[in-house]
Amino acid sequence: MLVALFWGANLGAVYPFVEVVLKDKSLQEWADQRLTDSHEAIETSEARIRELQSEITGEDLNVEQVESKQRTIRSYQTDIKTQQDRITWTEKLEPWIRQYAPSDPYMTLVVLMCLMIIGTVFRGLFLAASIYLVARVGQRTILDLQNNVFSNVLSMEISEINVKGTGDLVSRIRGETSAIGQSITTLFGKTIREPLKMFACLAGAAWINWRLLLFSLLVCPLAVYLMVKLARMTKRAVKKSMEESARLLDRLYQALTYLRVVKAFNMQEDERERFQVVAHDVYKKGMRIALYGALARSNNELLGVGIISLSILAGGYLVLNQEMYLFNIRMSSAPMEFGELMVFFAFLIGVSDPLRKLGDVYNMVQAGIVAADRVFPLIDQRPAVTAPAQPAALPSGQLGIQFENVKFSYGEEAPVLNGVSFDLPPGSSLAIIGPNGCGKSTLINLLPRFFDVNEGTIRVGGTDLREFSPNELRAKIGYVTQLTMLFRDSIAANISYGNPQATQQEIEQAAQSAHAHEFISQLEAGYQTDIGEHGGRLSGGQRQRLALARAILHNPEILILDEATSQIDPESESLIHATLQSFIKNRTTLIVTHRMSTLELVDQIMVMNNGQVVDCGTHDDLLKRCKIYHRLREMDQEKAA
Repeated sequence: MLVALFWGANLGAVYPFVEVVLKDKSLQEWADQRLTDSHEAIETSEARIRELQSEITGEDLNVEQVESKQRTIRSYQTDIKTQQDRITWTEKLEPWIRQYAPSDPYMTLVVLMCLMIIGTVFRGLFLAASIYLVARVGQRTILDLQNNVFSNVLSMEISEINVKGTGDLVSRIRGETSAIGQSITTLFGKTIREPLKMFACLAGAAWINWRLLLFSLLVCPLAVYLMVKLARMTKRAVKKSMEESARLLDRLYQALTYLRVVKAFNMQEDERERFQVVAHDVYKKGMRIALYGALARSNNELLGVGIISLSILAGGYLVLNQEMYLFNIRMSSAPMEFGELMVFFAFLIGVSDPLRKLGDVYNMVQAGIVAADRVFPLIDQRPAVTAPAQPAALPSGQLGIQFENVKFSYGEEAPVLNGVSFDLPPGSSLAIIGPNGCGKSTLINLLPRFFDVNEGTIRVGGTDLREFSPNELRAKIGYVTQLTMLFRDSIAANISYGNPQATQQEIEQAAQSAHAHEFISQLEAGYQTDIGEHGGRLSGGQRQRLALARAILHNPEILILDEATSQIDPESESLIHATLQSFIKNRTTLIVTHRMSTLELVDQIMVMNNGQVVDCGTHDDLLKRCKIYHRLREMDQEKAA
């Protein structure tokens, strides 16, 4: 508001420059002349009123002639009121002018320029403060949105993340939140500041001649209509552009993540073509947005020129002919002076600059609106897996697991698990085997509540696990998968992930138990070695040993191993098996495996097929009665041979 005030004040300085300085007057002389002219105008109008009143009473006039003369009298009365207001304002200013204003015209010009410079300095300071404060609002908005969206994404089901795509989520968290922040910066910056500057100029122009201002704004309805149409077209284009940008990011993310596969199959050219197709789509959408932005700016420029052109034509006619009427419509209370018209034009020109700047921010605001449509659903979305209002306390010590007629499917797809039931006593171990796609990994993913069952019940320690807080439940579970999930960080940080208070000695003990200490100690930076993206600087077996070390350090009541030793060499596997045999003792353990050697670690073996439990028992029992188990054992022996 202060920026707008000083903007209007600087433009208003045109009046004393034109009316005082250019006429070689001082402000005192200008005030005296203004009072003299107003008194003379009042005397002339009063004399003319008396003449008209005598004509009405002294002549034989018809009704129409009387009404005409009465209208003229009212016009002169309005002129008298205008001149009286002018006298009142001038008399209020006169003491200040005589006390503080210089008496020399040139010194008046010097003072006027100094005041303009001081006003510009203050306007610049207020503008800088406004920009800084608005930028703070925008950056805080980005920060809060990113934190909220990321927090909610971490609470989403894994299947939802797979459906949306990593690239799309990254685009929303980083790109769209930034677009919202920039839009808010624009909204509380230019979108408020520039209209306020326009309002200050329009208020100044209205103070000089509000009728002429309304006439000058006749072009506004058409311009506003075109602006609304462009807004709708721009919003659609921005939405498509953001969707294409998310596709581009997803394509890029996948190509870089699986770069080894791309190179191994000589698919570089194919990936380049696919990337170029998506990038070209993004380019086309961007050019369409640029076109709409250019049209919006041209519309604003045309609006500004139209307003000024109308005011020049109308104002020029009124001043040059000393008229008060245009098309038989009264345009001013008294004939306009040249100085008043110049200030009026200055204020309208002052309106055109904010209009031009508003054209620049048009696309940015539209981008923020579309970005909000993509971001806020992620914030508003409630996770499917939630903690109960009053979560049950998990019992301490060894925990048993019971699956009772568990059924599960991903969305509308065919059931992956169809009536799975088994009982794993506290402290015992169970191996789950079966053909690929039989539901083994899905079954163990239900235990930490990555998903909730569609039907049936899973009990931990005798209580339905849906009655526990997911965080407290997962704190009791150690989880190692075939796809080792390591972060781009040091070896020590990856082993202690989930247990950041662990000491260096505890980290090394866990690594020794997982038979990882030997290769770690050979690295130049040892436990502080950065393992790269997804642990890319390590071999598959080394990565799995780090994942095992992480689970060992976590020391969980329930241990889940999903093909945890599939990439480890036979020598290391035998050593790790010895460690696991000691580690899983008196610890409830679920092991998914294809390796028959791993079955020696467990108390029971469960065979699955087509989402159901086929049989459960010891190795000898299953070998005698289960055909699927027998076939799997033969396949493992053939593979080993």
